[in-house]
Amino acid sequence: MTETQTIELIYFTGKTCGVCKVLKPKLLEAVQENFPEVNIRVVDVEEEVEFTGQSMVFTLPVVIIKVDDKEMARFARSFSVYEVLNKLKRLEGE
Repeated sequence: MTETQTIELIYFTGKTCGVCKVLKPKLLEAVQENFPEVNIRVVDVEEEVEFTGQSMVFTLPVVIIKVDDKEMARFARSFSVYEVLNKLKRLEGE
């Protein structure tokens, strides 16, 4: 990652998503701790319906990682904190 690149992690969640509630604090804490330069956005799919649709999110939870506003990775439904951190580490090295 060059110094001018911006990395954004978008976490899609919903009020009725049990997995989302468990995963969210673990994932966000791990990202903030290991990648403080990453911008984190949490999206409640029930409140941001239009953005959710534009992002093609049809299941929960979903994590999208963007570099300079371009989608570089997407994790949906069944994924681990480690997988997301590993992808961020690889993107940071590029």
